[in-house]
Amino acid sequence: MRRLGDQPPRARLILAAALALGCAACAAVAVMFNRDNGEVRSQAPVAAATSLPGSAAFTPQVPVSVRPSYTPTTVPAPLNPVANPAGEVNQENTTTPPAVTGAPTSKSAKPTTAAPAKPAAPSLKVGATVGLESVDQPGYRVRHRNNLGRLDSVNASSSAADRADTRFTVREGRADDNCVSLESVNFPGYFLRHRDYKIRLERIDGSELFDKDATFCTVTIRDGSALALRSVNYPSYHVVAHRGSLYITDTDAKQATAFLPRSPL
Repeated sequence: MRRLGDQPPRARLILAAALALGCAACAAVAVMFNRDNGEVRSQAPVAAATSLPGSAAFTPQVPVSVRPSYTPTTVPAPLNPVANPAGEVNQENTTTPPAVTGAPTSKSAKPTTAAPAKPAAPSLKVGATVGLESVDQPGYRVRHRNNLGRLDSVNASSSAADRADTRFTVREGRADDNCVSLESVNFPGYFLRHRDYKIRLERIDGSELFDKDATFCTVTIRDGSALALRSVNYPSYHVVAHRGSLYITDTDAKQATAFLPRSPL
């Protein structure tokens, strides 16, 4: 057997190369063994961040949180997204939607208007000086003439005497304080009364009959817009006008002459 020094130069080169290859193979096996056991002896440095030429450093994107869908009972206000420092977009409203109170108002709804007040029913107030005008014959007033009750045309242009005959002071009923008696203004102490069914102007005589004949009760007629005069001692008799003269007759209040209290002429 030849020694290494006895080998030709070419053989020595081949042998040296084989030894070098064997050493390299052993080193590779050792590295692989160490990696499999989690003991990597050395590792090439990794760049701290990846960047593109001419651009800012890349920041990892933080996932956006997904919230459950919101089912509002009222119409929510528009969202106002606000980015927080971490890059997450906050989808919550910055203000709380106002609560809805009451039912929505229809645009077609019309404003309600109060019904006009119904005028008060006419009445004869004790102590007042009045004139009595016919509802069906405007301008015609109750008056006395020649001591008889009449319904004549009397107005502001009539004579002073005619106008004075239409003025009466309302007194408490002489026979019933729930009714009234009518005293002449230009003949104090004289009252309208009925006698023999005619309305007359007569002076007080102190009799009970006079007090009853001179007492009339007011009855509201025509849906509260007029008055009728009813005799207190003949309850079914009411004052009516016939050809200018005034009478009491047995008739319903609706068929009687309708009067309205007026300011005195």
